Amino acid sequence: MPDAMPDAVKDGAMTLLLVEDDTGIGRLLERGLSAEGYAVTWARDLRAAADSARVAPPDLVVLDRMLPDGDGAAFCAALRRAGATAPVLMLTARETLEDKLRGFDAGADDYLTKPFEFEELLARLAALRRRRPARVAEIRLDAETRSVFAGQRRVRLTPREWPLMVYLADNPDRPVSREELIARAWGRAGQVTENSVDVYVGYLRRKLTALGSGARIETVRGLGFMFSP
Repeated sequence: MPDAMPDAVKDGAMTLLLVEDDTGIGRLLERGLSAEGYAVTWARDLRAAADSARVAPPDLVVLDRMLPDGDGAAFCAALRRAGATAPVLMLTARETLEDKLRGFDAGADDYLTKPFEFEELLARLAALRRRRPARVAEIRLDAETRSVFAGQRRVRLTPREWPLMVYLADNPDRPVSREELIARAWGRAGQVTENSVDVYVGYLRRKLTALGSGARIETVRGLGFMFSP
């Protein structure tokens, strides 16, 4: 099982799924990345990683290549087939070009060979965040500035609004419950009510309207909300 998501995810924190079976490396990365402001979920095998990604799709993935229950490259390929767009940084002790190419072919965005310096890992993650703003139809999300673009128009989101928008955009045309949005955006601290979700969805609706795009957040009676790009 993955380590539990923090009870209260920091406002605006990027969620990161760390998949690493080595306890020493995993603990160091979890602590270091958390100290850098990432909301880290640590999975020690692919089964736990798949469960975590299904419940709360992450913004970034740091993925070990060789794991006790399979190959990280195959897991990365499965994520891409399922439609996941989160940048994936693959870690490996293998240095051959063939191994690296297989990782890239599986959908990895970058490759880091063990042993490595933590500062280099941070730099590569920052580069991945800049490199791949998410797109859904005409809408583009930029994590670096917490902005939503439609053509040349831009609106900036607050730390509370951003994770809601990201999760809705990651699940277009699918009803998402208020409980799911609370868990994804703000953690399970019990400090946030369902009424709060309605308030922030209202803010997002007004900002999408200001963009002049056709994207909208619909209310699905009895289910929650659905983003229709």
